[in-house]
Amino acid sequence: MINSLFPILAIVRKDISVWLRQPTSIAATVLPAIAFMVILYFGAQAVGRNPVALVVQDSGPHAQELINILSDSGAFKVAMITIAPQKAEDALKQVKVAAVITIPSNFDAAYNAKKPDPVTIHINNLNLDFTNDLRRSLPAAITMFYAGQSAINGNNSPIQIRVKETDLRSQDIDLLRFELVPNLVLLLTTAGIVNAGLATAREWEDSTIKELLLAPISKAAIIAGKLLSGWITTLLIAAVVLVVGAASGYLRPAGTIYWLSTLVIVLLIALASAGLGVAIGAASRRFQRVTAIGIPLSIDLFFLSGGITVAAFLPTWLQTISHFVPIFYGTHALQMAIFYSSNEGLALDLSVLGATAILAGVLGVLSLRKSMLA
Repeated sequence: MINSLFPILAIVRKDISVWLRQPTSIAATVLPAIAFMVILYFGAQAVGRNPVALVVQDSGPHAQELINILSDSGAFKVAMITIAPQKAEDALKQVKVAAVITIPSNFDAAYNAKKPDPVTIHINNLNLDFTNDLRRSLPAAITMFYAGQSAINGNNSPIQIRVKETDLRSQDIDLLRFELVPNLVLLLTTAGIVNAGLATAREWEDSTIKELLLAPISKAAIIAGKLLSGWITTLLIAAVVLVVGAASGYLRPAGTIYWLSTLVIVLLIALASAGLGVAIGAASRRFQRVTAIGIPLSIDLFFLSGGITVAAFLPTWLQTISHFVPIFYGTHALQMAIFYSSNEGLALDLSVLGATAILAGVLGVLSLRKSMLA
């Protein structure tokens, strides 16, 4: 047992040291996740930040209350408040604002008289995404206005509206933070596939596989060393991300039980990725082939698992596909543990990830054994 352990550790040590000395391997591992985080960061800046101009023609208290509600809206930002309609319309034509919201001069008078009290919006419907955001957000803001007036004035409010919100989750997670977990899974997938694949393919590309096969060690030790080195390399990357995430508070599970489930999930994803990487590396035997196969495969799995959105909101056919992608379950389990302190669906998630890790490991073993015999 001891004698077989030393060659395994020697292979692991060699593969990790080679990986640390090769910037191309590190770049191939981290760049896809970094690229998507940069894209998502800039995309998140536009969410809820459509600039609008307010044309305020009434200085009454009710008009001011509506202005405050509009200014605090999370669906758009008030970029301009003016009494000059033409100035706001010019800003709209120059695409400095996405819409012009006008509070008319008789707003307070109509409100007090319990008469129709129109607030108009002139939208630049450049694309449907932010146009629909504005179409939904202004009625929502007006609803909040009347709900507030009902709470203050009771039956004296012209419209009786009361809003009662019950949240399913314990906290609100902003978009960019929410996307950190899918990107962590993408990083683990890429790291396992690429690093284990490169460490395996390198033996054929550098012809060192002959030395390993002629050395007084078993083929089982070689296979175990390759799987273990890919797994440990992936876990080293995961450890850095989790430490930084915990220190910053962005990826910090609450409580020992959720830290434990997070670590188990990361271990399984890393093991499955490493097994798949060994299989690809043994089959391809070339550095370029591993990166050409591994990186696109990781990205495709990322998208198919709902990496850039909530999978449940995808078209039905895509939802069906996502449920056959193992990292979908890893992403779900990590989000529940890290963000919501929940074990919802954990048994299913762990079952799928465990089965995937076993199958990927078996595939890696078979592929490597076949290549060594060829």
